[in-house]
Amino acid sequence: MVRSIAVASGKGGVGKTSIAVNTAIKLTMESKRVALLDADFGLANAHIMLNEKVEANINDFLEGDYKLNEIICDVPPGLKLIPGGSGVLELMNLDSQKRWDVIRSVGSLQDELDFLIVDTPAGASDSSIEFAAACDKIIIVLVGEPTSFMDAYAFIKALYYEKQIDKVSIVVNMAKNHKSALDSFGSFKKIVLSFLSVEIEFIGWLPNSTEIGNSIVARKPFIMKKTLDPLIQKSFSEISENVSKSDVLRSNGIHFFEQNGGR
Repeated sequence: MVRSIAVASGKGGVGKTSIAVNTAIKLTMESKRVALLDADFGLANAHIMLNEKVEANINDFLEGDYKLNEIICDVPPGLKLIPGGSGVLELMNLDSQKRWDVIRSVGSLQDELDFLIVDTPAGASDSSIEFAAACDKIIIVLVGEPTSFMDAYAFIKALYYEKQIDKVSIVVNMAKNHKSALDSFGSFKKIVLSFLSVEIEFIGWLPNSTEIGNSIVARKPFIMKKTLDPLIQKSFSEISENVSKSDVLRSNGIHFFEQNGGR
């Protein structure tokens, strides 16, 4: 059965796409069959972080110019990238039908995959909620700042009331240390549980690291570095392990790989 994992955030600039890309690469390096759907349509940049030149993207698929398998890029070490479109206004305002077309079409890959990682748009837009709710697990990336807390809470609130999702996982990014990450998680969890009956699960953290920042500039996922900082290696291995042990959410609406059962 294919496991679908949404990587989301309440606001931009918290490292969501970097975590989505590196999670997909990490699972691929562990001999899992993985696809990464860049669903941040209109502002897609997963292909940039992977240093991959794309000839066609999801907009070309939706326009009927390409089949889904014709836009997929095979990225070393074996990741399948489904690229979103960058700077395409139409993609930033997809209606429900087109979002559903994307979700249903990815089902054709079910026999080729173990995991689908979905990089959702930042914020609580209709697209981000729809794509996140279509997944088996939702990971929300936040940093220890009030604005990140506020926007992440708004996203969880939308998921809860619109899709009846009552469980999300949290990754704290750019933390000073492990204790700081746990403190940020504890503060955020207290805020959420004051208003919503939602299970909040901590699945890991990453430090505020120039090494990670440099990897983005260099367009090479940090997890592929042979001399990666041991703390980053350990922290990200914990995140990856928790992702691969994901439970299946129950939510209303359409889902990726619905024909797999388990919904």
